[in-house]
Amino acid sequence: MVKNVNVARMRYRLEFGLDEPTGKKNPNTGKSIKGFNPHLSRYAGLWTLSANQAITLAGAHIKEAVVFFVRHDLKITSNYKIRKGDEIFIIDNISYDDGLSTDGFDLITCHREVIDHG
Repeated sequence: MVKNVNVARMRYRLEFGLDEPTGKKNPNTGKSIKGFNPHLSRYAGLWTLSANQAITLAGAHIKEAVVFFVRHDLKITSNYKIRKGDEIFIIDNISYDDGLSTDGFDLITCHREVIDHG
């Protein structure tokens, strides 16, 4: 998908994981508490969206979209969530590279997870 990206821009360490039981129970309800459990981590960079891309994502009802680029890796799937620091992102789309060359990168479009307790 993307070729010849400056790897010096890959300054973020992203964790890819799932919401899984933590072994703790909610004292009020007795249900098990789920939390983010990282399965793999990769270095990534932030991809700048063009105006046309931003409009396309808005038309798909994806608000506050963030696009990361990572080295081509088929282990990364849309089943995972992404943790960057204290923020959790939900993956909307992954544009995989063809993987034919060593300098391929995948684009991961995601949005910030909003926890609504209302």
